[in-house]
Amino acid sequence: MTTEDIDTTSVDEFDPYRATGLWHILATNLNMWKDKLTPTVTYSIHDQLPDGSVRLNDLVEYYSKRPCVGYRPTSVEGIDTQLPSKASRYQWRGNGIYKIFTCDFGFIFADNQTASDRPYQWVAAIFSSTLFSSGGINLMTRTRQPPTYVLNDFVRFCRDNPILKAKSLNMFYTREKADDEVYYIRDLQID
Repeated sequence: MTTEDIDTTSVDEFDPYRATGLWHILATNLNMWKDKLTPTVTYSIHDQLPDGSVRLNDLVEYYSKRPCVGYRPTSVEGIDTQLPSKASRYQWRGNGIYKIFTCDFGFIFADNQTASDRPYQWVAAIFSSTLFSSGGINLMTRTRQPPTYVLNDFVRFCRDNPILKAKSLNMFYTREKADDEVYYIRDLQID
């Protein structure tokens, strides 16, 4: 994903305070999630900068397969800094050994049905590529079993957007158990 793709597809209005808390990565086309189980992201407010932009703590947790021991919990922490171009645009920077890595991303789909004083219930984010992963999209929900219309609205949204139509191809549901198959979202597949 290019910076221009991320800028163009990111929503104009986004409240980072409504995005705090635990998110389940329900569907994605980031290949790094194909062999991982139950990926989640937890956002919390890190601080507010003098220019009014917000930095979020970003904790990604999942189970990854280790030789001889099976699946074990793994986590990656970083800080998401809100960019001045749009409230929905961020740059992730890793913590610890990941501090040298960055990734641009933007929120492209946000819950518009929940009252504005309540947390978002679903969002989707588009990511630039990194050394570890090609760019892609994550659909994130507060629960692993969101209402059906959320996925339907997301599919419709991607199909109607010329940039996202191409960028959302080959999205699949993340797995909960090691023996689960990878299921692709049929309506977002290559014809």
